[in-house]
Amino acid sequence: MEKASTKFLYRAYVHFARYGFWKKNKFSMAGNFLIYALILTACLGLDTFRSMVYQLFSLLFSVFVVSAILSFRSPKGLLAKRILPEYCTAGTPVSYTILVENRTSRLKKGFEIQERFSNAIPSLQAFDNAREPHEHLRNPWDRRLKVQRWQWLVRQKKNAIVPRRPVPDIPPESRVAVQAKLTPLNRGYIYLKGFTIFKKEPLEFMRAFYHTTSEARLLVLPKRYNVPEINLPGSRKHHRGGIALTSKIGNSDEFISLREYRPGDPMRLIHWKSLAKTGKLIIRENRDEHFVRHALILDTHAPEGATQEFETAVSLAASYVSNLVTGESLLDLFFAGNRVYHYASGRGLLGNTKVLEILALIQPTKENAFAPVSQAVLKYKQLLSGCILIFTCLDKERLDFLNSLKAAGITTAAFLVADPIAANPSGSVHPVDPNNVETSLNKAGQTP
Repeated sequence: MEKASTKFLYRAYVHFARYGFWKKNKFSMAGNFLIYALILTACLGLDTFRSMVYQLFSLLFSVFVVSAILSFRSPKGLLAKRILPEYCTAGTPVSYTILVENRTSRLKKGFEIQERFSNAIPSLQAFDNAREPHEHLRNPWDRRLKVQRWQWLVRQKKNAIVPRRPVPDIPPESRVAVQAKLTPLNRGYIYLKGFTIFKKEPLEFMRAFYHTTSEARLLVLPKRYNVPEINLPGSRKHHRGGIALTSKIGNSDEFISLREYRPGDPMRLIHWKSLAKTGKLIIRENRDEHFVRHALILDTHAPEGATQEFETAVSLAASYVSNLVTGESLLDLFFAGNRVYHYASGRGLLGNTKVLEILALIQPTKENAFAPVSQAVLKYKQLLSGCILIFTCLDKERLDFLNSLKAAGITTAAFLVADPIAANPSGSVHPVDPNNVETSLNKAGQTP
């Protein structure tokens, strides 16, 4: 019964959504006012013997019919393509260029253009399984109709606001550049399908429009906060084999020079190509270094209804990645999905932009899979100078892991991103309210 009800609601919302898209494209603001005026005068003018409002209705209806006839003709002849930036940041508007080309022999004027998004309508599976943030707090009627869930899914699919832009007059066989502005709403990819090109009819109540195809995608990096500076002095640790150890455990193959074999040199360092050429044992020399290395551990476990908390945790991680990835230290990012992921950045390895791209696509996990992450980090504890931990929940396993890092002499800074009413952080963990992030971070920065 529940499945049948969900399917019925889904089909109804799909039809309403498609009608809404068409109505938004077809009618101008004046056209919408004309529709409301028609409905009002039709209701007030039912009794033609007591009211003359029906005459106004007749006039408005005639205007509506003429406007509809004038808007039947599709304004074809224009093609468009866009020049997008490599990436943008959630919540920050970005400008880009749309090139509109007139391939006809006539002057084109009075046109408008707007982006079209791919898969703007959510799937039935998403509508059935997804949960809107704070849906559990809504009244039973709203939870049954799932209107807010549908609206949230539509916003997630769209993921950006792109206003309609006027197109300058285009001479025959030429093209013009239109400056557009896109405001990304969430991290991840924005999938663009093409453009809708409009032209108002002479009365300007309706528009003729058609669609063109020009597929593209734009990566949206996580939102960043103005985070306070964290004092993670730590100390320089010896890394046998140099920087190559940042990506694997064991001795490094980082090359510095060749020299002749000395008694006691390990056989695995023999340079076999030189042996083949000279007939002598030649050894590869590796570089050992001391440098500062920090770890950033992101807890990807998101309990049901904790979408906002998880997104805030990712943004917090991105904020510290931007601050910590420098030329003088290394930063290791750890998180868990279907396996443990580990990325190293700094000192000629991944730059902060690459790490931000990884964070832009990270997904929450339903399973409380923190043990594999803690085990992977503890393998590196002899190499780490400091550690930032961002939790989405706090239990004994996470607290034990935090205490293990402290016992190993690693300087730590831990954050718990959760509802302040439900959260109960320990004294060594800074609480972060997802609804008031900046204030929470300022308090954390003032805490000694």
